[in-house]
Amino acid sequence: MPRIVYLVPNPEFPSGGNKMAFRHVEALVSLGFDAVVRAPPSGPLPRWFRHEAPVERTSGAPRPDDILVFPDDAAAELNAAAALPNTKVVFVQNPYSSVLGLPAIPPERAAVYRTFMTCSDGVSAWVRRYVDHDEVATVPAFADERLFRPAAKARVIACTPRKRRNELRVIRHLYARLRPGCDYRWALIDGRTEAETASALASASVFLSLARLEGMSLTIAEAMASGCLIAGFTGLGAREYANADNGLWVGEDDCEAAAHALVRAVELAEAHGPEAGAMRAGALAAAGGWTHAAFVRTLDDYWRARLTLCKS
Repeated sequence: MPRIVYLVPNPEFPSGGNKMAFRHVEALVSLGFDAVVRAPPSGPLPRWFRHEAPVERTSGAPRPDDILVFPDDAAAELNAAAALPNTKVVFVQNPYSSVLGLPAIPPERAAVYRTFMTCSDGVSAWVRRYVDHDEVATVPAFADERLFRPAAKARVIACTPRKRRNELRVIRHLYARLRPGCDYRWALIDGRTEAETASALASASVFLSLARLEGMSLTIAEAMASGCLIAGFTGLGAREYANADNGLWVGEDDCEAAAHALVRAVELAEAHGPEAGAMRAGALAAAGGWTHAAFVRTLDDYWRARLTLCKS
């Protein structure tokens, strides 16, 4: 059986894409596949989440029969491996970063990459529209129900500011003007481990979504799975599952609308009424479409079919 090798050129970078590559390998090994994360020979590995994925630290050539799985934005690795005889799969997790990958290398080298795996049906549809391909398959990302789940709610607004720091400053200023003296505490999830993030979301009553240019937005799905009332931006990709039943969504970059939506979310949380209950239920139902259990089943099916094709 050939090895399935997921290349992770910058493993220390705190991104959902990196985490999902490790989770793929972790699950594949548990299913009996020969799989490994391939990382540079030096530099830190991720310390912000726990995993059991085997890691190969090397810059040497892969084995001739290795199946190589590339991140969508890894131009240097895609360019260097184009001439290799290995079976190649490009793992597209964010169409807005994927333009840093194949479009950034010579067209004749990009042309050898014809097989794509994505994290959502929405991203698969994007690849089919804009990328030359032979095969596009979805192996859905997941909001890990083993870790992200509701707990007793506190008077807390949680958010992850990394992609919209300036917008957060604006929204917090407007929110303070709209609700002077509000005693809700802010929990900025910045530089925290996955376990710390899960704990913060579990106890937060409200989540301000600062998503921006997402593929499917793990963060939003994780906040939904944690039972938060959500207000803010979809980051585009989350439109695949975001609707009026599961959040108070506003137009991209509309900070004033986001501040008003945040006020409404806090009001609902304080009222403890049926409207808040219905919105939390809607969010939990949406998160139920992105489970670890479903991910494992689809991943297993995908790679068993792929290995069968490699044998034929």
